[in-house]
Amino acid sequence: MKILLPFLFLFSALLYGQAASQPNAPVKVTPGTPAVNSPSTPAVSSGPGTPPAVPPDTVVAEVNGRKYTAAEMDKLIGMLPPQYQQVAHAQPQMLNQLFLMQRLAEDAEKAGLDQKAPYKDQLAMQRMQMLSTAELSTINNSMVITQDDQSKYYRDNPDKFKEVKVRAIYVAFGTTSVKTLPGTDKPAPESEPKPAADAKKLTDVEAQAKIEDLAKQIKAGADFGTLARENSDDKTSAAKDGDFGVIRQDSAYPQAIKTAIFALKPGELSAPIKQPNGFYLLRAESVDIVPFNSAIAQIVQAVKQEKFQEWMKGMQAQYSVKVENHDYFAPRVPPQLPPAH
Repeated sequence: MKILLPFLFLFSALLYGQAASQPNAPVKVTPGTPAVNSPSTPAVSSGPGTPPAVPPDTVVAEVNGRKYTAAEMDKLIGMLPPQYQQVAHAQPQMLNQLFLMQRLAEDAEKAGLDQKAPYKDQLAMQRMQMLSTAELSTINNSMVITQDDQSKYYRDNPDKFKEVKVRAIYVAFGTTSVKTLPGTDKPAPESEPKPAADAKKLTDVEAQAKIEDLAKQIKAGADFGTLARENSDDKTSAAKDGDFGVIRQDSAYPQAIKTAIFALKPGELSAPIKQPNGFYLLRAESVDIVPFNSAIAQIVQAVKQEKFQEWMKGMQAQYSVKVENHDYFAPRVPPQLPPAH
């Protein structure tokens, strides 16, 4: 089986390379870069909607003198990982490697390689891994989550359903470019927000001194919105008096930011929070709890995960290995090849 791995790798690389070379391939946005709209991908169809249906018994391709029907091709393409199937449909020449693998596998079976060592054991291991993964997926998907389970989880975990309306002041240091959280216009705390064009780049020490001074002014009664407009390097929120939106536990912010936010009471100001390229000063405008009905999907997923982890922990405990003979499990040195002469 190891011999076939290079072919699978090559097939995957060809699919990725072909998709990347297409001018209309969907744009992938790297976290920390401004969000962009993906260009529309033309549908493989003569009109709006889905592609025209092809009867299963229709011959759709010929490979090495053999004709393949739509049903046979669907079955073959269906063996691929989901992320490759769409590309295979759009670029059928990419299936060359798959057909080559199929031929080699058939020849190997005819030669009885699947019944010889080490291939027989490797196939057995792969089968065991696949079936065990399928069983875990089935068990996880079949977990029964009752209304009582949901209510109890919601009642016992109020902090998981907090949402905090936040104002923020951001003071950057030593940065020249802007990066945003994916899908938002807010600067990612680990990114590089751009200071005003006429502002001198601050060192981290200078930025810390500035943010601490701003905190003192706010605690002394200065207006947060005014200070945000005049000092924050997050120009989007600064234009809205520091309004940073509503933050939840599943929001895409570093844990240090969320930890500070969810520790705040309404009207309370955080201590300056250092991130890789700047300091944040955060104030909780309001602290609320997401209503139960609005959090059901999150609750069901969380309870299911808890139940599955509990079940898995019990199964692992049953099959923990108790060593009876330590000599057998002593480290073994693999045999060395004799030196070449």
